[in-house]
Amino acid sequence: MEYAAPPDPEVIHLADTTKGKSIRSKLIANLSDLFERAQLAYRAGMQFGSDRNIDISLGYKAKPEIRDFLSYYDRRGLAATIVDAPAKTTWRKTPIVTDETEGKSDFSKEWAKLSDNLNVYHYLERVDRLSGIGRYGVLLIGAKDDKLLSEELKVVTGPEQVIFLSAFGEQHVGIKKFEDDEHNPRFGHPLEYEIDLMGNLASGKGLNKQRVHWSRVIHIAEGLLTDEVFGEPRLQKVFDRLFDLDKIVGSSAEGHWQTAVPGFALGAEKEFADMSDDDLKAMKEEWQNYIHGLQRLVSIKGGKFAPIKGEIADPTAAFSVVIQLISGKTGIPQRILLGSERGNLASTQDQANWLGRIAERQLQFAEPRILRPLIDRLREIGALSAPDGGTYKVEWPGLFYLTDEEQAEVYLKRANAVKAITGGFPEDIFTKPELRVMLGASPEPDKEEITTHELDESDKEVIAEFEQLSTTD
Repeated sequence: MEYAAPPDPEVIHLADTTKGKSIRSKLIANLSDLFERAQLAYRAGMQFGSDRNIDISLGYKAKPEIRDFLSYYDRRGLAATIVDAPAKTTWRKTPIVTDETEGKSDFSKEWAKLSDNLNVYHYLERVDRLSGIGRYGVLLIGAKDDKLLSEELKVVTGPEQVIFLSAFGEQHVGIKKFEDDEHNPRFGHPLEYEIDLMGNLASGKGLNKQRVHWSRVIHIAEGLLTDEVFGEPRLQKVFDRLFDLDKIVGSSAEGHWQTAVPGFALGAEKEFADMSDDDLKAMKEEWQNYIHGLQRLVSIKGGKFAPIKGEIADPTAAFSVVIQLISGKTGIPQRILLGSERGNLASTQDQANWLGRIAERQLQFAEPRILRPLIDRLREIGALSAPDGGTYKVEWPGLFYLTDEEQAEVYLKRANAVKAITGGFPEDIFTKPELRVMLGASPEPDKEEITTHELDESDKEVIAEFEQLSTTD
């Protein structure tokens, strides 16, 4: 079974056997489903009984590809934010991987060492972003096992044998073979990849594209629907809206450019209606010299310049509508999309909603689809020991936090509430430690320890000090 790297079409070859026919029928069914989805996407742009195609009328691309998403990601800041914000926020705080031995087990020590040496979480965040540009991304595991990348990665002798991690997006990866054995747990999953190891670097020194066995790769795809391989690019559902923003912003900028210096129509006065072409040409040259040169005077005879007035439409309303639609689909608050604050209350509420979505993403995607597959693969090849008790868990630190000003406001409200409840006598209901905790302090005040030292009364300096004090008294 062969798959040509995107954007080339998929090509599948199966033997004409009973097994091959069975697999082929299932693949045909899947392809039929994909074809129907493509037809629905096409029909989404049809109106008035197919008399009008909105996609064509508005200039939308009916089926954007990886190169289109990548182009927008590279050149449109808003598109980059849509792709990057979920990944960057998800991995903002490092998760804790523990087998509840307080870091004393071999598993905990090896994972801590490997995480530091390879900067693991940096690569997890990168592959998360790359996988969102296209339909999937991969994390390549580099190991000292004296085998080709196209061969299976079976066993290494310890964490020090894992020497690097590399992240690649769909633009640099192609899937060449799929598992076609329906009795295999990996049925329908990639068996072999082709990876451009040098990515966007100009010179690969002979590396370039290499066949890579699936055991050396962690496959990452978000938004899976009909299969376990191809997810949904994060820009796909808002791609038309990004195109709309280009038209709104671009036309506004062009309008300002065109009207910054008004245009003029050259004509002749009534009494000089028979002006020759040479006279009109001379008028034009005079005007061009005034506009483009240092000449500040215009000398004309029998002609006139009539200004061509134009008006610039305010793009704010149209821009706001499109931003709201993008924010609604992606779940990214407008203030994060635009990088601005719009009121403390709205900002705090937006932040709470956004971080709630990210916490859900950590548990439903980042942990089961990125972090755990990497840890489990490292355990399978012997790079990590088994965790104590055979299992481990992942703890995600809380993302939400209050600023100093917001925290102070919370304490003030608590103090006012306590005063109102107790009638101004809080110690009648609460203990002092409880009150201190309510106001953000420790239960007990810090006590300074007084250190005393015994004096050697036979020491000459001590005797002199005593005599001086006695004289002073």
